Amino acid sequence: MRLERLIFFRNILKDPLVEQYLRLYDLSRKPAASFAELADVYCLFMGTMLEELSRLGNCWSGDGWTCLLVERILADENLFSLKAEKLGREGLGTDFLEIAAQDLQLLEKLGRLTWAELTKQIIAKGKTEASSLPSWNLPSLQTGKQGAEGIKSQLYRHFFGEASWAQAVELLAQYYHQQGVGLYGKYYAFQWTGDDGDEERFSPVLNRDPITFESMFEYQDEHALVIRNTEQFLAGLPANNVLLYGDRGTGKSSTVKALVNRFGPRGLRLIEISKSQLLDLQKIMAQLKDRGLKYIIYIDDLSFAEQDSQYAALKAVLEGGLSLTPPNILIYATSNRRHLLPEKFGDKDVTGMSYDEVRFMDTLQEKLSLADRFGMTVTFVSPDQKKYLAIVEQMAARRGLEIEQEELRKRALLWELHQNSRSPRTARQFLDALQGELGLQQLKEQEGIS
Repeated sequence: MRLERLIFFRNILKDPLVEQYLRLYDLSRKPAASFAELADVYCLFMGTMLEELSRLGNCWSGDGWTCLLVERILADENLFSLKAEKLGREGLGTDFLEIAAQDLQLLEKLGRLTWAELTKQIIAKGKTEASSLPSWNLPSLQTGKQGAEGIKSQLYRHFFGEASWAQAVELLAQYYHQQGVGLYGKYYAFQWTGDDGDEERFSPVLNRDPITFESMFEYQDEHALVIRNTEQFLAGLPANNVLLYGDRGTGKSSTVKALVNRFGPRGLRLIEISKSQLLDLQKIMAQLKDRGLKYIIYIDDLSFAEQDSQYAALKAVLEGGLSLTPPNILIYATSNRRHLLPEKFGDKDVTGMSYDEVRFMDTLQEKLSLADRFGMTVTFVSPDQKKYLAIVEQMAARRGLEIEQEELRKRALLWELHQNSRSPRTARQFLDALQGELGLQQLKEQEGIS
């Protein structure tokens, strides 16, 4: 198959699954290899294939081996894919595209060696039936999975079709530019893990919160401000770092999470860091600045004590440091404190008569300056009773709960009183309890239990 001639996609040959496949393929072509030996290697490879296919997030048409090889092409970080991610098809020279097309032509020969083709060679060794080598193309592996979407579905159709893989090179470059490559092409949200031995890395969020703006109610104006700023950012237009400030439980964090669920397919990625990791901001930005996607660094529940060292690190990144923030990075933070630092009643007294500080106003300005550097502050206020009940009713309707409106409102107000809180979070927690109660009651009725 001349795979040693691969240039850009050579790293695919080091993938454990591909190494297993090539070992099985090479063994099947050796005259001295016995059927028993081949069957043992095949079953080992079969187990790996089933594990890989079960973890695949979408369904496919055609052979599972072809699908897994295509997935490795989409994820491979190499000179071509990284350049395409950053510059797009238009930024690539014809020479790059030609070399990548040659690589795809070589990989096509490997991808077309489906289960049927491979087992034909193995079975010939033992003069046995094909049923003795079960297929990895099990229908149950695709149960409950959705098909690939957008440009990825176009690539799937091409690679599983009759056309040459080399003809997909421009579409592949477009995919890298839109969706990213490597982990950034596969996942939308990450957490900074800091130093892991000698490695500093991001860990993908495997079970991402599926929250959407459509499932949040009564804060449309606040959402619109954040959405518009993010769309400007994705379009390459000027945009601001954002501080989402307000009362607890009003949906500040959910707003940020909903952004990546809406704009992830358009190249937005979310990087969550904790306050204690703010000193790593320069390291984080150094790893992201040359990538082609857009990144929001997200800090939840941000606030500082008087002498926090992280305060200066964030302040320098927002504005004022020697290094400019890369144009593909913004910082979004949530906080219950308007100015992020503790404020005292003494700070309100501008007479200057009773302070230990010689330059009291300078200190006050210092406390106000960090929040100002975000550029945009979006305020989330706890709902009044009317708004709270409207949120409860809309959430209940979305869940399809069967309960009289007056009973729903009465119980929602009672829950609010017991929780000593009125917010969208309070409404959701009330409905979780109510939905569980109604569901349990229905189960007992079905079983005839009083």
